[in-house]
Amino acid sequence: MVTKAAVSVRIDHFLSALVANVEDFPAVVDEWETLPDGEQASTALHWDHLMADYLTELDEHYRDGEMSEAQAKRYRELLSQLKSILPLVHKLKFYPPPVALDA
Repeated sequence: MVTKAAVSVRIDHFLSALVANVEDFPAVVDEWETLPDGEQASTALHWDHLMADYLTELDEHYRDGEMSEAQAKRYRELLSQLKSILPLVHKLKFYPPPVALDA
């Protein structure tokens, strides 16, 4: 059985990873055309993983009330950041966030 502390650590890890990638996304878009095909593919697959696995799980924890107040605040801020970069996500034809961006 997973402890509440382990879930909290997992939530913090997922939040940190997503926030870092979302904050870096505009720079990725700026250099996209100069990246080798392999690096483009790797970046796109990494983004897919973050959206499909990390973000989806975070959304479940948020909706189930399993986040601390601080984590829930960070999650809502993350959703707002994702919403602001959504045009860039579409521009690169990346996998869009699979959750509602208004929490």
